[in-house]
Amino acid sequence: MSAERAGEECTNLGEVKKELVIHLICNIAAAAAGAAAFCMIAGYCSPGNGRGSRPLCTWIFRGTGGITALYCLHRYEEAGACLTMFGFFCILAAVALTDLGRREIPDMYCAAVVILAFISAFTLPGLPVWERAAGSLCVSLPFLVVAVAVPGAFGGGDVKLMAACGLFLGVKITAVAAAAGILLAGCAGAGLVLSGRRGKRGVLALGPFLCAGMTAGVIWGEQMIQWYIS
Repeated sequence: MSAERAGEECTNLGEVKKELVIHLICNIAAAAAGAAAFCMIAGYCSPGNGRGSRPLCTWIFRGTGGITALYCLHRYEEAGACLTMFGFFCILAAVALTDLGRREIPDMYCAAVVILAFISAFTLPGLPVWERAAGSLCVSLPFLVVAVAVPGAFGGGDVKLMAACGLFLGVKITAVAAAAGILLAGCAGAGLVLSGRRGKRGVLALGPFLCAGMTAGVIWGEQMIQWYIS
């Protein structure tokens, strides 16, 4: 019995080691794929297609891509959900870099988010249609009203981005994300004013802050809502 039990323990230990190796390989592969994806995004969206970028910034962006891929891998069990959310984060990264460098948010990014929103209805079920529709309007409509009333307050790209992302995220996370993004932009703007510096053409790109807010909303949105209502 002792020999059989020892054999079973060795077999179990071997299976555990095998699972650990497979888990490690999956994590390394996911991190490498995320880093490669973000590196390609940086090369495509940065001014001059990434030429002249600082090596430190490049490595930070690659690290961000790897961490993002690992986050999606560990939070979402289904492959479809994992890939959908990673695709959303990739679009946010592209929007942030493009708006930061060119002060514009191309329509193709918003269209890509809308496509992901329709895909997420199957890969990330749970959000009813009305909540997606409300999410599409809850921030974009006020942005549009303010943009019309105060020319230059918000760009058309910001309005379309929030409409598309609201369709993907739903009303609660979109509202939290917009609040976080505007708060971050306000802090950055105040810092620029206090330091006597101004953005390009005196305009602060809002897109990167909205993207940061949406990232925070995806990761901590539910906790932020619970903290606010408690």
